[in-house]
Amino acid sequence: MKSAMKLIENWFSERYSDNLQLSFRVMDQLLSVKTDFQRIDIFETYDFGKLMSIDGTVQLTERDEFVYHEMITMVPSAMFKGRPKKALIIGGGDGGTATQLLKLGFDHIVNVEIDGQVVEVSKKYFPEISKAFSDSRVRLLVEDGIKYVHNTDEKFDLVIIDSTDPVGPAEGLFNSNFYKDVRKLISNGGIVVTQSGSPFYQPKALALATSAMKAVFPNVATYTAFIPTYPSGFWSFTVASDAELKAADASWLPDGKYFNKEILEGCFRLPEFVKDLIKESK
Repeated sequence: MKSAMKLIENWFSERYSDNLQLSFRVMDQLLSVKTDFQRIDIFETYDFGKLMSIDGTVQLTERDEFVYHEMITMVPSAMFKGRPKKALIIGGGDGGTATQLLKLGFDHIVNVEIDGQVVEVSKKYFPEISKAFSDSRVRLLVEDGIKYVHNTDEKFDLVIIDSTDPVGPAEGLFNSNFYKDVRKLISNGGIVVTQSGSPFYQPKALALATSAMKAVFPNVATYTAFIPTYPSGFWSFTVASDAELKAADASWLPDGKYFNKEILEGCFRLPEFVKDLIKESK
């Protein structure tokens, strides 16, 4: 009797703790490369299309990247009095943040990414997400964003910290010295925003971002979004400014696939445990 052939399944898993992980069934692993800074893996998944992992953590998938990129750009843009035109992105080597800013009408974007291989991998495997890098309104610099912020004297309406978690090359983006330099770059009424991790599984990231911003800026606030492939699906962003943080005239902003005017209001309404995390941040 012939034995039945067993189907071999391949999975990629991101571990959140010693006892929990999120797994994606994959058709194929398209790339695995160790750069000078980190390891990049690209998988073709069944449910979420192509997936980029950096050092074992999900950075984006084709299916749900729009949530992150809309929320890190459209919410702070709504708080700027008038229409912001100039933006600085620290990180964001996949190009998704710059591409979203172009959709919003920004006419000058500087994107500083420390790892040039993230850019090249994104161009090859995520051409629609990274297409901003071929636009003349975007100036891509492959260098250390912390040093760039310290040395430049250019002014920006919006500064976006689109980084990995606060370990390795991104660790220095979560301290007050960095934000002191950022403050010098923002125009009158300008806004700075950073991704600040999962309040449930990464409370340290939110605490670090909040305390670093509060040490420099008088006005700091946190908002959240639902991103299915990020730890717990519940993600935070922290925003700061010398100006009052409230939605100005956001009528110029279009609805996105996730963002709309109701989301703009509701994303700042936080669960009590998140409020407690913020209060405890020193």
